[in-house]
Amino acid sequence: MKKHIIPSLIAAAVLSSTTAHSESIYEVYKLAKQHDPGLRAAAATYQAQKEGVTVTKGNLYPSISFSGSLGYSDIDAPSTSYDNTSNSLALSLDYPIYSPALNYAVDAVEISSESAGISFNNEEEDLALTTLTEYFNLLIAQSTLQTTEALVKSTESQLDRAKKQYEVGLASITDLQDAQAEYDSVRVTALSARSSVSYAQKALFQRTGQEIKSIPQLAKDYPIRLDSNDTVDSLIAKAHRDNKELRILDLSVKSAENNISIQKSSGRSPTVSITGSLSRADNNYSGNTSNTDGVTNTSSIALGVSIPLYSGGAINASVRQAVSQAESATETRASSLQTIELSIRSLYLDLQTAVAQIEAQQQLIRSRTSALEATKAGYDVGTRNLVELLDAQSNLYDAQNTYEQYRYNFVLKKLNLLEVTGDLTEDKIKELDKWLVAKK
Repeated sequence: MKKHIIPSLIAAAVLSSTTAHSESIYEVYKLAKQHDPGLRAAAATYQAQKEGVTVTKGNLYPSISFSGSLGYSDIDAPSTSYDNTSNSLALSLDYPIYSPALNYAVDAVEISSESAGISFNNEEEDLALTTLTEYFNLLIAQSTLQTTEALVKSTESQLDRAKKQYEVGLASITDLQDAQAEYDSVRVTALSARSSVSYAQKALFQRTGQEIKSIPQLAKDYPIRLDSNDTVDSLIAKAHRDNKELRILDLSVKSAENNISIQKSSGRSPTVSITGSLSRADNNYSGNTSNTDGVTNTSSIALGVSIPLYSGGAINASVRQAVSQAESATETRASSLQTIELSIRSLYLDLQTAVAQIEAQQQLIRSRTSALEATKAGYDVGTRNLVELLDAQSNLYDAQNTYEQYRYNFVLKKLNLLEVTGDLTEDKIKELDKWLVAKK
């Protein structure tokens, strides 16, 4: 037990220090993998299914069993009276040399095992998308808070200016009240933004088991564009190959078709088995009996055939049931395929729209920056009032905040597209990590 103390302490120290070093998106994902019970359950299910293959395959090999007994009997009858001490040993063999049903049963558990493996990978991919989404929700919340706090400072500056101007008679009480109202409004918005950041942090804490307060920001030069090699048709083709849910449904169809063969072979195919036994019995009689003491050795071997002939219509009904189940599995897969294809088309269109929105938002920021500068100049010379200045200032910060949200949402859409095409791997997460930079 002592051998495990030092490694455990080291592991605990590493985990306790991850708060300071877990800001990168890949590190957060690794923490989520360690912390997620659903992923551990999927791994255990996969392991159980793999062992199930070995268990079922065992039915194809000889089954050998041993038995033994040691006994005493006392017989007291009108014509005879004796007792007997006996012991016996027996070894038996049962070997199904021909059984289509058993072979198909092995195929069934192998399919189930493969499906469990893909389900585990799918659980990993779902966890990655959920964790990354929560990570970017925190980024979005922090970006909104940062912009709102900057607006609070700027509005506070305008309020201080209005107070000073009012004191010397250069501003009216209305200007002062407008400035105060705007300042109070943006302070309320800032409180809401702080609450959103706190909620996003708690969501990541729930996901990772670690408190994560500060994370890098998306680099300003992150490429907002679609890969020219990715067309809707190529993405759909990739999803046909790699989408985990589709692969599980493919195996579900394969399993249902295999079940038809199981039902047919169970109800219509013979089973041929070799059976054999070796036994030894030793009896020791005493008293009035004609039985003789001694050892009796017995050996036997046989070739048995079992052929199902009739089971009240259950055989044909089982086959028809399996056929209907296979048809249901096929149609379920077709329905899911339609949903996945629609999702890919929708996400691709969303990404195209996002690219255009981000470009337009950049132009809007430039326009509102110019508008704010013009309004400030007009306010200084008395051609614009304070309300117009505050509106122009608020409009610029809103445009900047919307621009950042568009950028983060573009990344989230790309992550969703990677997930639906079955390509949200750790390499993709590491590649995205390179575009996340520490705050300056």
